[in-house]
Amino acid sequence: MADVLYQLECITDNPLFEGFAFVRQESLRGKARLSWDFDPDDVKTKGRAWTVTPLAPLWSPQPVQGRVRSFNDYPCVNLTVPALSRRAVDALRDYLEANGELLPLVSTVGEYYAYNVRTVADILNHRKSVIEWPNKQHVTAMDIERFECFADRMATLSIFRIVETPASTYVTQSFVDRVHQHGLQGFNFIKLWPLPEGRTWQDEARANHKKNRRIDGKVRSAPVKGNSVVIMLAGAGAKPSKKEKQQLAELMNELDALLHDPKAKPDAPYWGSLEGDDHADGEYRLFVSCPNADRLFEKLQPWLADLDWEGCVRVLKRYGEYTDPTCREEMIAV
Repeated sequence: MADVLYQLECITDNPLFEGFAFVRQESLRGKARLSWDFDPDDVKTKGRAWTVTPLAPLWSPQPVQGRVRSFNDYPCVNLTVPALSRRAVDALRDYLEANGELLPLVSTVGEYYAYNVRTVADILNHRKSVIEWPNKQHVTAMDIERFECFADRMATLSIFRIVETPASTYVTQSFVDRVHQHGLQGFNFIKLWPLPEGRTWQDEARANHKKNRRIDGKVRSAPVKGNSVVIMLAGAGAKPSKKEKQQLAELMNELDALLHDPKAKPDAPYWGSLEGDDHADGEYRLFVSCPNADRLFEKLQPWLADLDWEGCVRVLKRYGEYTDPTCREEMIAV
């Protein structure tokens, strides 16, 4: 039986699964950024025989930051560098150690490791795949519309890169099954091959994206950003004062602490996530995405009642995403 090819990504656009960023950006290998150290750098000279440079000899535990919840087993760093929890490493260790390097990170959330994928597989059938090439060398692809694989070349693979797309990470069914067996969270598997007639990997990606944007992945559950709440703080003048800026920074930290608990369990209530702020027409606005605007407002009411702010405070409940200009709204004076 042929194996199955998946692309492995972290979950994006869901605040429950936010990722890390490197605190230090300086490269260890003389490249522009630390995250670029994980890219192969000999594609031009070696062609299809490119390899991945080991990082372990240069590595010291790197500090990372981010609003990662401790149940997230695959948060990634800077969106592109694979990163795994100790729980995930223990469950997948035989696959991981055989195909790359586990590089320790320093975080306040828990024990995490960056992962440098070093196994490179040549598995694509170019004649049957649909590949857009930048030149006649057929080394790295600009885009792969359809994946067709040589089944016999996948028998021993678990986690790896493929020649045509050096920056992406791929896995086979055994890896996916192990993740599900141990109940690991944060992994986004996009099925690439084989697919039923009429089904594309882009269809798979869209379905995953839709599922990952919901609280528990169920069809009838609430979208994690289905509603929004805007907290509106009237300023003393048309332009922000230094005092107001300081107060606003403190309020945003308080609000973020109310909403984000890095130690929360996966089944803990999710209220919402602070998305950002702006200032217009003498008023500060804090934008919070949430599954349910009414429940979030109830959660925030005690904090709003004690808010240390001299001007008028209003709350706009929006029964739609904060980018939706047509959704129903309700304004409340605090």
